[in-house]
Amino acid sequence: MNATKITSFCLCLSMLSIVFSGCLSSDGTEPDSDPELDDWNVFYVQSESELPACGADQDGRLYYIAGDSSFKTCSDYTWTTVDLTGPQGATGAQGPAGEPGATGAQGPAGEPGATGAQGPQGEPGIDGTSFNIIGTVDDTSDLGEIYIGDAGDGFLVNSTTHIHVWSGSEWIDLGDISGPTGATGSAGPQGEPGVDGAPGQDGADGAPGQDGADGAPGQDGADGAQGPPGTMPVVMEMTVTVSGMKYYINGIQQADIVLYRGFTYNFDLSSSTLAYHPFTLGTLAEGGQYTSGTSTTNQILSFTVPLDAPDDLFYYCQNHGNMGGSIEVSSLGSVS
Repeated sequence: MNATKITSFCLCLSMLSIVFSGCLSSDGTEPDSDPELDDWNVFYVQSESELPACGADQDGRLYYIAGDSSFKTCSDYTWTTVDLTGPQGATGAQGPAGEPGATGAQGPAGEPGATGAQGPQGEPGIDGTSFNIIGTVDDTSDLGEIYIGDAGDGFLVNSTTHIHVWSGSEWIDLGDISGPTGATGSAGPQGEPGVDGAPGQDGADGAPGQDGADGAPGQDGADGAQGPPGTMPVVMEMTVTVSGMKYYINGIQQADIVLYRGFTYNFDLSSSTLAYHPFTLGTLAEGGQYTSGTSTTNQILSFTVPLDAPDDLFYYCQNHGNMGGSIEVSSLGSVS
């Protein structure tokens, strides 16, 4: 076993010698100098898997496990690890640096490698094609399909600035030979103004033309289709609610309402308090339902006051009495 295992084992034996002091003879004499471990109930196994079952026969025994340098004891039918590790000691002071070693001698330079043999010479390349500029033509069609000159003769085509070379059987277009556009030159000095020419003679007046005949009057166009009737804007919107068996108009209990003929007014009936109190317009305080000019959409009662509406109207509940109030109907403008 290594030094750590030996140290741990010796430390354990030292502690056990104190714990099991009963192993000393009662008369103070020392026991044998080399006692067996089993005399102290300390046993040795190589690994934890070799531990016997922890039963009554093993109760109180201490086993040293060499594989991980640990101790286990059997107590109440359970193997328990005995931790004998002491506190870690303080880090010792760093020792002085050793003397640097001498620099080793440089090894000999290696011999240069032998020069490789020269490779074989490559095949000679194909001679390049040359051409001679013979002249210029205005357009490619001027070259013609048959040329009696020599192969390599070339012509500049002015319309395309391309060079065309005769191969012996056809014209080869070598592409555009125009260089990049040069910078714009500076403007030359302004020339002298020219001499004014002599004024020309006035021409004779032409004879007046005859008046043209008047055209026939056009027919009147057909009348367009009549547009939809216009609607009056809503001039006021009132919120209707119920509380304490009374109608409230914009938060005012049984409010008196004034409306003008020809104008449109909206009553918002979306409040859940109106669930059992149908809001109704009438000619009487509790009846005579009045529906002229009214329409209801999405819990909004819209009332366009007819021009012949009576001066006095009322609002009331169809299911309960004494909940509503009065509506005064007036007209804008007067004659006296």
